[in-house]
Amino acid sequence: MSIKYEIQSIKNSQGTGKERHFARIFEGTPMSAQQLESYIQSSCSLTKGDVEATLSALRECMIQHLSHGNRFYIPSIGYFSLSVNLNMPEDKPIDKARADYISVRNINFRPDTSMLQEVKRNVHFERAKFSTKSKEHTEEMMLEKIKEYLSTNICINRRAMEIHFGLRQNSALKWLKHFTEIGVLRKEGARNSPVYFMNKQEI
Repeated sequence: MSIKYEIQSIKNSQGTGKERHFARIFEGTPMSAQQLESYIQSSCSLTKGDVEATLSALRECMIQHLSHGNRFYIPSIGYFSLSVNLNMPEDKPIDKARADYISVRNINFRPDTSMLQEVKRNVHFERAKFSTKSKEHTEEMMLEKIKEYLSTNICINRRAMEIHFGLRQNSALKWLKHFTEIGVLRKEGARNSPVYFMNKQEI
């Protein structure tokens, strides 16, 4: 199965005035524990119970080794290791640094070379026919769209903006906030699910 992707851009990348393009892939839903156990059971002589016990033991072994600062290697898969943060006051001398200034930030993974090469060989990309990027609208265009929507609907909310205007959540919220602040829209309803009405002078 091909991996769907889209090309997006960042304007004025790193303050250079240039536009930087990058590919964004659409990740599929990960397998559940039950699906993984069933898959492994169908591929070898292990039962689901065997797989569950093995994964549990592997997890405990990883926790023990990583907690002692060791890298952890799973044959033919790759290496796991810790990354840490240093939260030391700026005015504190380095020789006065304490152990409690250091905390675990994340667990890094570096794939085994053979695994990475095999994944590269198996991957196929296909440009998506849809996009997650918000459509760009001027204030005038957005106001006309909102007025048109409210001519046949009592109110509008964030979800309606996303569906009907091709916006992402952040963009929809920013437009609703903007038109509320300048007095075009009136916000009502619960804080976690507000709805918006057109003020009478704007109708």
